[in-house]
Amino acid sequence: MRAGDDAIASASPRSIAARASTPRDSASQRKRCNCKNSKCLKLYCECFASGKYCDACNCAGCKNNDEHAHERQSAIEQTLERNPNAFRPKIINQTTNGTLDGAGAGDGATTEARHNRGCHCKRSGCLKKYCECFQAAIYCVERCRCAECKN
Repeated sequence: MRAGDDAIASASPRSIAARASTPRDSASQRKRCNCKNSKCLKLYCECFASGKYCDACNCAGCKNNDEHAHERQSAIEQTLERNPNAFRPKIINQTTNGTLDGAGAGDGATTEARHNRGCHCKRSGCLKKYCECFQAAIYCVERCRCAECKN
């Protein structure tokens, strides 16, 4: 093992996930958006992309709320016209059964994360937080289109 390999091994997504000692609830884990010109009706708005209304966000001119439900629904329909998979989650947690017979999730059931689309990292080696795989604490797979992957 080379000297640089230790740094890569210590920064692997699974080791980072294992270091997380405090569980987070879904409310504190949710990202808040900071949209300025999109009115929170584009896919790069974290709230809109996850299918949720903006709540306690730092956005300006927000239309992703109950008051503008008609405009929001229109934006959702236009987005789905262009991309039918737009609102599907990028990372899916799958429950797999530890037994070979495939009967329901029992005592041997485990949860694995799977990436739907894959990352597209170019220079980070998939070791930075903006890599979708690294952020979800999963390894890159064949679907990923990353260059010089170290994950």
